[in-house]
Amino acid sequence: MEMNFAQLPNELLTTGINVRQWQAAMDSPQRIEKLTTKQGIYWLKKAAPARGIFRYHALNFFAWALRLPLLKAAPHPGGETAIAVELKRLQSLYEAGALVPRVVAHRSDWMLVEHVGESIVKTMKQADTPQATRQQLFALCLKALKQLHRQDLCLSQGFVRNLLIDPVSRRIAFVDFEDNPLAVMSLPEAQARDLLLLATSTARFFVDDVAFFEQQIKTFLTGHDPQMVAALKITTDRLQWLTRIPFQGFFGHDYQKLKVGILALKGL
Repeated sequence: MEMNFAQLPNELLTTGINVRQWQAAMDSPQRIEKLTTKQGIYWLKKAAPARGIFRYHALNFFAWALRLPLLKAAPHPGGETAIAVELKRLQSLYEAGALVPRVVAHRSDWMLVEHVGESIVKTMKQADTPQATRQQLFALCLKALKQLHRQDLCLSQGFVRNLLIDPVSRRIAFVDFEDNPLAVMSLPEAQARDLLLLATSTARFFVDDVAFFEQQIKTFLTGHDPQMVAALKITTDRLQWLTRIPFQGFFGHDYQKLKVGILALKGL
């Protein structure tokens, strides 16, 4: 049944989103929908099922067996609980001055946020992107992450896909906060995990630019919390075996990308 105007959430009246547009987004099987109006771009994020419990326990067993606490899986409750977690985390990050999406409206099973930036990983992937641009973006990501850490905060999933850039201000924005690593690890461990995920997810763009990549990470770690550096060192030291496995050529380019990320964190 089509939504009538009275059913359109009051908070949306200034966004330019119309009833049909909203109804289509709500009815779509896609969990995240982009809505574009004359007033701007918005993203509708709907509640999703919890991650498979087997996957959660398998990752935690792997982290326990290899003594890698940073790889423990943060609980992902899914559904309305995940929406509530993300709303709370976005509020705390916003209050600390981090660039995160502004929540326009929300209910227990959805939230609508403003567009906050463009995809960094998409730019890095493009074949015609100059390496100097990739370098600049990576440096900006590390700078923004360090500023966030100085506020005693951490990300949820620190992969580069969850970092965006505002094309006007050139500030880095953070998205995707459906889980909270602090539920299963300390703040220094969560911050070390941020860098580990960011480094390993961007290493593929610096396979032939290792010196710059390593120098940027060293700059990031300079003056950082010693407990965070220690937590990172424990994990990366225990991951070094991955860089020494035999017949590396058989594992292809993806292995080389991972190897660059792990080696960049060696000898902290």
